Amino acid sequence: MMKKSKYCLLLLLAISLTGCFSNQQLNKSTRLIGDWTLKGGVYIPGVTKHKPKLTINADMKVSGFTGCNQFKGRLIAADGSFTLPVVSRRICLPELVTQEENMLNVLRSATSIEVINNTLVIDSGNKFLVFEKTNAR
Repeated sequence: MMKKSKYCLLLLLAISLTGCFSNQQLNKSTRLIGDWTLKGGVYIPGVTKHKPKLTINADMKVSGFTGCNQFKGRLIAADGSFTLPVVSRRICLPELVTQEENMLNVLRSATSIEVINNTLVIDSGNKFLVFEKTNAR
């Protein structure tokens, strides 16, 4: 009888902890959703239509603009990594090529993603991207 009650107690504890973890993951994912503009990104009026940006949807699909090309992919919120299978290929000015390469490299090798206030920080270990929230979805 004692073993059975201990087992039930452990099971209840495990279920409650799992619920807390799931809520934390859900809360983190919810904060990632929205439109983000790259802070300090190169934007050349008349050459680029938009500032470099990243959009994260509720289903964790991502899309964005590097300053020259569009990209689409998916965010794996649990480990902060991205898959970017689709990138358009336009000819870009050298400063935009550099920005695009840096941006895509950080996204592809991201090791963590954090939201602090209205700032999204994507870290790849040796480089990081900082985005500012541009809307409240």
